[in-house]
Amino acid sequence: MIKMSKQVDSLLLAYAEQLRHYADMRITLDLDDGVKVNYGKFGDLLDSVKAVTGGASDD
Repeated sequence: MIKMSKQVDSLLLAYAEQLRHYADMRITLDLDDGVKVNYGKFGDLLDSVKAVTGGASDD
């Protein structure tokens, strides 16, 4: 149980560092750009970015 807790703490710390990086960038969102553009501004911070922003075959 303690080993799992340490793993979770490590993952949360890594995510917090990544979140701080994006927060420091002060990304501006424009609602007129739509979800695909705005969601894509956060790189791999958000889960399943390709599912929302589309891949190479997306028109």
